[in-house]
Amino acid sequence: MTAPPPLPRDVPDDEGYPLSLDEYARYGRQMMMPDWGLEGQLKLKAARVAVIGAGGLGCPLLQYLVGAGVGTITIYDHDTVSASNLHRQVLHTTERVGMNKALSACVALAALNPHVNLQPRPEPILPSTALDQLRDHDLVVDCTDRPFTRYLANDAAVRLSLPLVSGAAIASAGQWAVYGGSVGTARRACYRCLWPRVVGDAGSCADNGVWGPVVGMVGTAMASEAIKLVIGREDAQPLLHLLHLGGAPLVRSVRMRGPSVKCIACGPDATITDDLEAVGYDEFCGITPQDEETGLVAGGVGERIGVKDLAEILSPEVVLVDTRPPTEFGICALPHSTNIPLQTILATPDAVPSASDILFICRRGNDSQIAAARLRTARPDARVRDVRGGLTAWSRDVDPKFPVY
Repeated sequence: MTAPPPLPRDVPDDEGYPLSLDEYARYGRQMMMPDWGLEGQLKLKAARVAVIGAGGLGCPLLQYLVGAGVGTITIYDHDTVSASNLHRQVLHTTERVGMNKALSACVALAALNPHVNLQPRPEPILPSTALDQLRDHDLVVDCTDRPFTRYLANDAAVRLSLPLVSGAAIASAGQWAVYGGSVGTARRACYRCLWPRVVGDAGSCADNGVWGPVVGMVGTAMASEAIKLVIGREDAQPLLHLLHLGGAPLVRSVRMRGPSVKCIACGPDATITDDLEAVGYDEFCGITPQDEETGLVAGGVGERIGVKDLAEILSPEVVLVDTRPPTEFGICALPHSTNIPLQTILATPDAVPSASDILFICRRGNDSQIAAARLRTARPDARVRDVRGGLTAWSRDVDPKFPVY
């Protein structure tokens, strides 16, 4: 007797089981857990999750959400893959350098699990569009490194009554938590409740560097928070988790306070409405417009020269001060340059050698402006200039063999 052909493995079978045979096999190791079960898997399959950012945090998070079987995942990212991303953004490859990150991520994710509906959106989240972009989702996950997007994602999630998983990682430290929504009958604090204003300037991975495993650990932990929210196993007490690679313990969890009555996003007298364009995120976050190509702050003051002008005068007689940290100076540097970090110049301008003509250079042309401005106040009689576009412009316009990192 000939055996009947096997049932298709990508659709539910004729016996009325809610998952396909392939899905039972694929998700069995998680479904057998007593706090998961078939019920939890069906919740995941029905879930719609919006993920903002397919970079260092987004890559591990997306891998685990897709592997777990979240039904629909919308991925927002307008950036492109670069070689400098690849040590930590593990969904992308050398072959896809220059490709949009949302699209690149979907190439890898589709190969991981064909049962997930992936919706790449190669576009930024903006105040004018955020509510429409995030509407019709069950959960928002912020995987970006910009305060602008972090606060915008929070405000949109509050307006849409959605929980927000938000995390951050820089250098060897990171943090993550769940904001907004509710635990039982109690409301969670939103991001603005805990952080009503932008504190300091943590910078970005491009400015401060980052350990790849740190963003991997934070992104993976964020995925676990998202899964717990979907299957209904979230923590009874909202927690803020703090990671430090050299810390003991490695991860420290602290209780988050409740919602703030003074919060302008979720408080009883909230001033943020559905008109998110009226919030003024640039001003709130202290954003100074920059040239996208060079990274230069617009409206810089003081005397500046271009890299081609520097090439004509560069010699041992020229006092050229590189303001980068010593570690970066050790990676690559121009001949005849002296390394004096910006913080040293700001605290002790006398550390700069005495000369009638002094030039400052940095990686992209911003710190050099700050150093030059500081020295002008200390030595008003000296001619103090800085190099427009910094070492990035030098590599692009003068010496293509000079390393860019």
